[in-house]
Amino acid sequence: MLCSTLKTGAESGQVGGDGMITHEENERLTRVEGDAPMGRLMRENYWLPFALSSHLVHGDGPTPVRLLGKNYVAFRAEDGRVGFFDELCPHRRSSLVLARIEGNCVRCIYHGWKIDVSGCVVEAPTQLVRQEQFAANVDVEHFPVREAAGLAWVWLGGRDAPPAPEFPWEVAEYRYWCVCRIPCNWLQGVESTIDSAHVGWLHQTWHAETAKLPEYANLGLALAQPPKYETESTSYGMRAAALRPTDDGHTYVRITEHVMPLVTVVPVGRAQPRDGSMFVSCPVDDTHHLLFYGYFSDTPKEPTEEMPGLIAPDFVPDPSDYTDLQGDRWNRWGQDRELMKAGHFTGFARTLLEEDAAIQTSMGPILDRTKEHLTSGDAAVAHARRMLLDALATAEAGELPPGSAR
Repeated sequence: MLCSTLKTGAESGQVGGDGMITHEENERLTRVEGDAPMGRLMRENYWLPFALSSHLVHGDGPTPVRLLGKNYVAFRAEDGRVGFFDELCPHRRSSLVLARIEGNCVRCIYHGWKIDVSGCVVEAPTQLVRQEQFAANVDVEHFPVREAAGLAWVWLGGRDAPPAPEFPWEVAEYRYWCVCRIPCNWLQGVESTIDSAHVGWLHQTWHAETAKLPEYANLGLALAQPPKYETESTSYGMRAAALRPTDDGHTYVRITEHVMPLVTVVPVGRAQPRDGSMFVSCPVDDTHHLLFYGYFSDTPKEPTEEMPGLIAPDFVPDPSDYTDLQGDRWNRWGQDRELMKAGHFTGFARTLLEEDAAIQTSMGPILDRTKEHLTSGDAAVAHARRMLLDALATAEAGELPPGSAR
């Protein structure tokens, strides 16, 4: 069993003394733009995912990217490498999102400047004298990219990049990915992935369907129970076990692994040991994040009528737009109240992640955590907040935080 290292509510002496955090702590946890401490922590210590590798296709044009409040551009070169630059051309600062891709280079359509995948200016047509020498002295802000486990990752901490992360799903026989853009702070995304207590409530309609499958018998009933938590810190982040009794006298233990600062790996019911799913909540800016959802297995999964879009993201119509919330609070983010009258619990029936996205967005651009009232069921979330605050303090003391790639 895991060590219970953090309590919440009236029992807690951590995170502000009552399981809560202060306004100042909330700001430190959530802000990533400019020189904000959390943004600096991520830039200097971790590789950040910015796209599915399958979405970077040579000939499709440059891809706009925004991370930690800054705009970039990425493209697939003819030789398969991925270039990642500041979005604006070093000449007159027009957007390279509009550029042409020529071989292993992008060419700005404004004045024809050409930049190769490694970030070197190879043509500056408007420079009539000693063009080659001039071009060699132009500094293009570019960043190392690695592709791993189906995602493209960038190192924003300088050009001397450490090794890219290695995850168990890199060797899985089957991997499925999708990405969604959620209009709220990144920490709301991370906390949702760590929080097992919401699964039996928010996702209960999905799990009722899942429980109809023989291999998931008893699972739906177990998830309906509020969990007892045990949590522990690890060298890479944290681990949380949510314990729930089953109706056959056993205990269902759902163990969630969080790899600092963005990646959460969760089990997929009573699957094979090498099966799992992962969530990566990457900050776009202070009020938006990218959610990458993936599933990995050594056994191919087939879609069923009972669970469209649940087993593997490749089976939804558009893996690049998994949630696509319809509207805002004035129309309840597209919630179907008629469907709720017919028995659906949430009224978000297209995909399971649509429920998560709607809830996270409904909290507002940046959740005010000073107004929460945490319970014992929030132990994993409280542990994650303390872990992140401790990581900030560690980095500010000149030491490496947990899971640092450096």
